[in-house]
Amino acid sequence: MAAKLLVLAAVGVAHCYAASLPSPNCSLSSLTLPAVPGIKILSTEANSVRNYTFVNREVANATAADFFDFCNVTVVYTHPGWNDTVNLITYLPDGWNGRFLAVGGGGMAAGGEALLHLLPTITPLLKRKFAISTTDGGHPSDLAAAVDVDPPWVLTSPGNVDLPMLVNFASRSLHDMAVLGKAFVGAAYGTAPKYSYFFGGSTGGQQGHMLAQRYPDDFDGIVAYKPAINWAKFFFSNVYAKLTMDVAREYPSPCELDALSAAAVEACDELDGVKDGIISRPALCLFDPRTLAGTAFDCDGASSTFSNISTQVAHATYTGPRGPNGEFRWYGFSKDVSLHAKGTGPAALACPETGGDCSAPAFHMSDLWLRYFYAKDPSLNLTHITRERFDDLFLVAVDEYESVIGTANPELSRFRRAGGKMLSWHGMADQLVPVNGSTDYYDQVLAKDAKAQDFYRLFLAPGADHDGAGITVSDEDSLDYIINWVEHGKANETLRAAGTTGLGVPAQRDICMYPRVQHYKGGDPTLPSSFTCT
Repeated sequence: MAAKLLVLAAVGVAHCYAASLPSPNCSLSSLTLPAVPGIKILSTEANSVRNYTFVNREVANATAADFFDFCNVTVVYTHPGWNDTVNLITYLPDGWNGRFLAVGGGGMAAGGEALLHLLPTITPLLKRKFAISTTDGGHPSDLAAAVDVDPPWVLTSPGNVDLPMLVNFASRSLHDMAVLGKAFVGAAYGTAPKYSYFFGGSTGGQQGHMLAQRYPDDFDGIVAYKPAINWAKFFFSNVYAKLTMDVAREYPSPCELDALSAAAVEACDELDGVKDGIISRPALCLFDPRTLAGTAFDCDGASSTFSNISTQVAHATYTGPRGPNGEFRWYGFSKDVSLHAKGTGPAALACPETGGDCSAPAFHMSDLWLRYFYAKDPSLNLTHITRERFDDLFLVAVDEYESVIGTANPELSRFRRAGGKMLSWHGMADQLVPVNGSTDYYDQVLAKDAKAQDFYRLFLAPGADHDGAGITVSDEDSLDYIINWVEHGKANETLRAAGTTGLGVPAQRDICMYPRVQHYKGGDPTLPSSFTCT
């Protein structure tokens, strides 16, 4: 779930840097830290790195500005009694700008150097001379391990989850990263960071919210976008369409689901005043796919008819998980989310290339959590569970894990008092984390604190999905927005986004601060000036 970087110039956002400081002292004797309660340092290594580039030469050619000199500090530590081993990496650049930045993870990777090297943000960050930290949380940090549906660490024995490792992943290692990372910065440069920031999306977005909720003093500014909060609940949204198909033992064709996705956009696209392949006013969208059962559609050039199961699958995707008696459990996905999306949508199908019946694979993160954490039974096959069993697992998830990793506590008064600022944005066409989870949480925050927008702002990006498609906010711009807010008191009412519309047309938009929504007012629909927030 790593963010896709769009290299854009920040419009109206000042690139203001602190005065450059001397190069870091990279000797181990200068990097000795005082004792940190609850942490035992196992080893520390410091290496002076010269003329290094993170640019992937297979993708782009490195220029002179892409080669860096920095001190690479690796600390390995444990929490006594937890039987864990955590790796924290900190890059200390020559000509430091006075700022500390912690970078979040993705999927089941809390972070770590292997994941950091894959992020396109690393080169711009080192160009701008941030001191950077990342933690693996005691877990593997490579992407293959992050998507492993059979992780070796979860169960210490049959039926018993390794809770210290889970707490490391969910929260504790994030606080350690702030404490240890800033301590190394102070030791290396002789002065503490003037400002400290956290940046992350998806799992990293969950981490940013966790820091604001549990460790409000750790960071001055947090960027936490497309956040995987409500962790214990939203995984059920990803497999509710699968449950609908598996219980019926019926699987529609991919072209049927694609046609239903197109019908939803066609019905609700122009509710914002312009046809652009994007549903910007979902509250006005009354499209009910079940009304199309039995009607004709074009399937790859051949005439076909919508089946009951296809329309029920679409309806389940949009409404989200329900209990046996129709009780609301969690939110579904927006109606401009592609149901199948070539095997990646929330109603994804797997169909043999040689023909034959399709099946409904489980989203890998949902599969992992339902089997290992909630059922505590790796042999569980989600294809064969009943609606009652599905609902039982939902209730177990909430009871056992909401307080550990749910990250949905709307009490942010400590973060406010600490002077922290948090910026979040979420794509409305997110196909992995339902956007209404973010708005639900934000509504709860506002209910507790009517002035929460003074320190926490949520923006919604119409048409943007989880993988960076659509019209999205770039990583660099997001970071500039939080810096301007923290350091200069300039809070944005809108965020500049760029990309392509649902019709494939390049465009820029200013996405709106929730609860305001984007509406077309006239003019060239590829320009931000043609839209207003209402």
